[in-house]
Amino acid sequence: MTVPAYLLPIVAGALAGLTLGTLFFRGLAATARLYAVGGVRRAMPLYLLRLAGATAGFTIAAVWGGAEALLAMLAGFQLARSVVVRRERRMQEGALEGPQERMP
Repeated sequence: MTVPAYLLPIVAGALAGLTLGTLFFRGLAATARLYAVGGVRRAMPLYLLRLAGATAGFTIAAVWGGAEALLAMLAGFQLARSVVVRRERRMQEGALEGPQERMP
């Protein structure tokens, strides 16, 4: 079975977008937690790293892969956003509830 040549940049872009998006949005959650506890000095390098990584990733996708790879990467990035936000929300809800005590 052969894979059409136009499919490779699309699949590679989607996987790269998933990876980049997961790293970006998990970093965003970590940055928000640092800002919340007053760690602005520690949060700033993480912010700059996220910004540089996303810019570099999308630029590389546009230059090497073209429009197909860029759009696939954007789709993967947005999918990762949904997954990470849902996961962070579940973790936050679990932290708010605290440990459940069972009564005998």
